[in-house]
Amino acid sequence: MKRILSLLLIAALGCSSLLFGDGQKELASKTPTWPTGTIKFIVPYGAGGGADITIRLITKYLEKELGQTIVVQNITGGSGTIGFTAIADAKPDGYTFGYGDCNMSNGKLLFQGVTYDNTSFSPVCMFASDPHIIIVSKKSGIKSIQQLIEKAKSAPGTITFGLGGAWSSHDFLRLKLESQAGIKFKRMVFQSGALAVTAVAGDNCDVGVPFVSEALAQIQAGNIVPLAISSDSRFELTPDIPTIKESGFNFEHTMWRAIVGPAGIPEDILVKMDAALNKVMNNPDYQVEVLKAGSFRNYMPYTLFKNYFNTSHEAYKKLITEAKQ
Repeated sequence: MKRILSLLLIAALGCSSLLFGDGQKELASKTPTWPTGTIKFIVPYGAGGGADITIRLITKYLEKELGQTIVVQNITGGSGTIGFTAIADAKPDGYTFGYGDCNMSNGKLLFQGVTYDNTSFSPVCMFASDPHIIIVSKKSGIKSIQQLIEKAKSAPGTITFGLGGAWSSHDFLRLKLESQAGIKFKRMVFQSGALAVTAVAGDNCDVGVPFVSEALAQIQAGNIVPLAISSDSRFELTPDIPTIKESGFNFEHTMWRAIVGPAGIPEDILVKMDAALNKVMNNPDYQVEVLKAGSFRNYMPYTLFKNYFNTSHEAYKKLITEAKQ
């Protein structure tokens, strides 16, 4: 009798295990897979600037690839630090991403109160590497970089130089130009490159170094005078604008742009997001639109960018440290 009861008990336990196992499989099949809801993209700079233009263009196509609504939110102030803080502090669940660039992770070296660094973010991919265009107001009468340098030398520290954020890529171009030409400008800081362009167009600022996407409309309208582009070759939409090298200065300067999220996002989500962005980058319609917008498409996938992000961080850290000495 005892033997029969033991056999019945074992059988019952076996059935329970089978039932429990099937239940677990059923539960697993109902576990939601990313993404299942609205995704937020944070832009740390103002509307109409290069960061805003490119992110809104990317998310327009990314929505179709992910099958979810994407909301773009501009969180401005502190030369981008408030927006970058919002990205770094977000829940790493794959529903908050944002815009990143080449010197974003070095905020602690540049601004008081910054809490994030390169370890605070999950790099996803690079999507562009944009040069700047040096522009001046029409009323200035300046037609070339050489004339700009002559005017800056005649009045040291008085020529106003508009920046799309303090210690942004705009600032690093200024440092390179000042160093090679032996001049000094007067910095004017704006919340975006687009605002700096508006100030130059209105003759409220002498010089600006916006990204092409920020200045293209005003250049085409004839409201500002473009002097040179900071890429290594001329841009097909502005073939008459010489490079800085052609103007006699031995340097080029571009800023990489990227998609990042808060640190701790699961690897599988990062891989899925990058795969979707890869499809966007290779979409012919996107490529036409991004060219018209003046952005220089340069895609680096997650597998490469996750390491490049930290390598670039160290390079800019060195540049900033030397500039502040």
